[in-house]
Amino acid sequence: MLLALRARDATGRGQFIDIGLYEPMFRFLDELAPVYQKTGFVRERTGAESGHVVPHSHYPTSDGKWVAIACTNDKMFARLAEVMGRPELTAEEAFGKKAKRFESREEVNRLVAEWTGARTQAGVVEECSRGGVPCGPINSIADIFADPHFAARRNLIPFMDDRVGELAVPAVVPLLSETPGRVTHLGPALGAHTEEVYGRLLGLGPAELEELRKDGVI
Repeated sequence: MLLALRARDATGRGQFIDIGLYEPMFRFLDELAPVYQKTGFVRERTGAESGHVVPHSHYPTSDGKWVAIACTNDKMFARLAEVMGRPELTAEEAFGKKAKRFESREEVNRLVAEWTGARTQAGVVEECSRGGVPCGPINSIADIFADPHFAARRNLIPFMDDRVGELAVPAVVPLLSETPGRVTHLGPALGAHTEEVYGRLLGLGPAELEELRKDGVI
């Protein structure tokens, strides 16, 4: 919309914006389209894994939670090995090179999972953060409600609704400095606009509406 508005400012002409619901996600699918067109290779589901680098997955922690760790190059893996206290893993004859880690996916993932499995989720995230390793918690909705980052960002806002009382709902994003969005209602009650639709738009009178109610139509 911003692009269209800037173009309108420059040309004086507005335009339609045409996009399908699936198209933003399709645009994010890495190299799937060009690789298939050139080679016919169909990449199937890989779960949390990456088809190009290792370790790049979700790993369990000692408190029954999970973390995501993503080492996309040799330097990142070297930092992870240092954090794990296993610098020998970066030797060329071990897993120091991307190709070697890719060939030994199960073994590398096992080593990482053993290390994370001996620590709490918070402990893994803290150690990785100190060591410059890309890592983050896999949050449940309960974790999100307890997360100070979500609270600081005001991602959850309490809203008072006449029908259910106070209800926590996701805040409007992105947050604009001059014209921030806001939540003004949680949607109308069922049938709130029945008379307006049937009366003003369809021309039905009060008696006809009452008959429809008696018959269970509305």
